[in-house]
Amino acid sequence: MSQVFYLNLADTRLAYRIYENPKATKKGTALFIHGAGVGGDITWSAILEHLQIWQRILVPDLKGMGETFAHHGEEEAVTIDSLANEMLSLIETLALKEFDLIGYSLGGLVSLLLNHKLQEKHQAGCLTQTRIIKMCLLEPASLDRESNTELVQLRDKYKKAAMTIRETGDVELGIAHFVDSVAPNRRKHPVAEATTQSRLAHRAIGFSYALDAVTDFVEQQGSHVRDKLLEKAPATLLLAGYLSHSSLNAFYASLAQQNTDWQYHSLSACDHSLPFQKPRQIAKLMTKWFDQGIV
Repeated sequence: MSQVFYLNLADTRLAYRIYENPKATKKGTALFIHGAGVGGDITWSAILEHLQIWQRILVPDLKGMGETFAHHGEEEAVTIDSLANEMLSLIETLALKEFDLIGYSLGGLVSLLLNHKLQEKHQAGCLTQTRIIKMCLLEPASLDRESNTELVQLRDKYKKAAMTIRETGDVELGIAHFVDSVAPNRRKHPVAEATTQSRLAHRAIGFSYALDAVTDFVEQQGSHVRDKLLEKAPATLLLAGYLSHSSLNAFYASLAQQNTDWQYHSLSACDHSLPFQKPRQIAKLMTKWFDQGIV
């Protein structure tokens, strides 16, 4: 069972759910951060049905998605930094001491920056007892290409999608631009295509601002900042769709080879929509990773 709570921040009314499982195999807590356009409940609910390892799971909605809004009620621009700061405020409010962290797409990038911010606070003598134990990242934004040049080129397609949604009002076309760029090798089933369109169109302007946040981060921060985030990351499981771009899968495999406490797994017949495509298998992989450290 879950209950929805709201945290009033300076500019945001942040919605989050708490799932309690008294029969869990461990007493720990996990924080699940969703991707661009689709809120936490829809993104994670099918996976959570098959998880028994955490006693408490937190599922927030990032600003512009789900049930999280600016106080004035209108959609507005966000940054990866502002989204990470809001997650940090949630952690501080709930007085979390240690937890596992799972991030998908946009949420994966937010997770990496959140971990970095927590470690900076440790160095400054703040939140000394708060730490991320392990992470699982599902196709995190900014890791979809090793080459920063290729990454910027890919984000240009995101920029086109966001501009199409806001400037022309053609939400369907803008979403199509995004899906074609993030999952070019997907198997196009009419029902799946329509479902994706419906989910992302629910708060289309918020979705477009989320895309801009990733684009701005890549263009302004560059690969050197990404490298710093990776250096500070804890033991991490990378999950990717086999149908996703070969450069993405190659980079993940390389990261797992370079970091002895990282692992990488590619899910067959999946693309960027992997949380919606194979929730049961993802739940099994998460269970093995967070319980045993292997997949």
